[in-house]
Amino acid sequence: MSSFRHAWAFLTRLPGGSHPDDQQGLTAAVPWFPMVGLVIGAIAAGVFVGLSEFVSPLIAASLTFALTALLTGGFHEDGLADSLDGLAGGWTPEQRLEILKDSRHGTFGVLALVFITLIKVSALAELSGQDAALTLIAAHCAGRAGAVALMGLAPQAAADGLGADYSRTLRPLPTVLGTAIGVVALIVAFGVEAPMAIGAVAVGVALVGWWAHRKIGGVSGDLLGAAEQVGEALILITAAATL
Repeated sequence: MSSFRHAWAFLTRLPGGSHPDDQQGLTAAVPWFPMVGLVIGAIAAGVFVGLSEFVSPLIAASLTFALTALLTGGFHEDGLADSLDGLAGGWTPEQRLEILKDSRHGTFGVLALVFITLIKVSALAELSGQDAALTLIAAHCAGRAGAVALMGLAPQAAADGLGADYSRTLRPLPTVLGTAIGVVALIVAFGVEAPMAIGAVAVGVALVGWWAHRKIGGVSGDLLGAAEQVGEALILITAAATL
């Protein structure tokens, strides 16, 4: 339970979490990232279904994603914006790493946030009822599971930073467990269409990892946030196309 609370404190701005005191506590929190996503997704599902009774699906979807950004402090969205600024804006790996450390957002980062939000909102607005609820839960859960998989499989671009801190002593078993939680969530949400959703997330996360390795030699905490957002968006797109 303490590991879940550590993950909760790291990934949300809600009360009830606690910060780990050592490296072992940091690593033990990683498999719980998808479970935190599960809770955030359940909150989002309740809000979207409830709002859909009173406003249009587009407005309900917009308000739902605004709420989840508040609950998480825009944590993953910030990672996506920083990633696009760094990987697309620098000329050398050293320059790109410096840009990644800059908290300010440039043109690439702002455009990434605009487009990812448009994609998620418009895809969710295509869904309703149980399909919308299960998709939101699965998207938040499996998106974070994709980030866990990337943490366990890809090398770190730098020796310091949040991404390096949490993955420094990460072992294969916690990586597999965290990833499996996301896979189960997708199977529950999509049923026979689950292979399409799983494949979409896998390809999206792999492309993020490949691009990061090509540009800076590995991943960072920001790239993990980008992987989560890409996975979340691809799950919503798949749901809109198949459910």
